[in-house]
Amino acid sequence: MELSASQAAKRVGKSIPTITRAIKKGKISAVPRDGGGWIIEASELFRVWPAVSIDSDVTAKMLDRVTPHETSALEREVELLREMLEETRADRDSWKDQAQKITALIEDQSARKKGFWARLVGR
Repeated sequence: MELSASQAAKRVGKSIPTITRAIKKGKISAVPRDGGGWIIEASELFRVWPAVSIDSDVTAKMLDRVTPHETSALEREVELLREMLEETRADRDSWKDQAQKITALIEDQSARKKGFWARLVGR
């Protein structure tokens, strides 16, 4: 029996993103549809996760609970990564300024160390 990602999610009590992540990671074999989405063999799906009763309210509760939790965790991770990126950019800019100042000092000192003849001739 062939299932779509949403049908598969309902059959095993998982969210659609969980199903598609499993496909992309290679845990579940699936065939891409022409219009988008996936075609999943039921036996392939049940090889990874046990089936849950379609009539039970468990599927809806699991879908409601899993998706927001995963979303909020991912949003927090994105926020932390953005903060780290800003800190990294600030550090980069600071190091770049220091490197430019040091380069200018070195160039200035090397210009001062010209010999007598070089200064006399203007080289």
